[in-house]
Amino acid sequence: MTFLQILYAISCAFIISGGQILFKKAGLEIQSAGSWHSPRALTMIFFALAIYGVATLLWINLLRFVDLNKAYSFMALCFIIVPIASHFFFRDVITPGYVVGTSLVVVGLIVATRFG
Repeated sequence: MTFLQILYAISCAFIISGGQILFKKAGLEIQSAGSWHSPRALTMIFFALAIYGVATLLWINLLRFVDLNKAYSFMALCFIIVPIASHFFFRDVITPGYVVGTSLVVVGLIVATRFG
């Protein structure tokens, strides 16, 4: 993969992660309102789905030029980005085990993209 393709794949992971954060926010809005019909929840769901739609189109475009097995490794970044973002947005706890696990994901991503 070229440097630009790697940046593109990383961007897709960040965009998908943003959608996940909005899905969590929508879930909290639904819980708070006690209904799926909450305008705030529906707005969050709409934007999360729109973000997923954009990410899907970007992903398809990337796959025109990159093998799926190489590009897909970058989706593992979502396992790092989402919990860290949820820590800052929702005060979710990051445990030492999580840090070790995400470190292994990063090492695995490096190995897979460098030598895979």
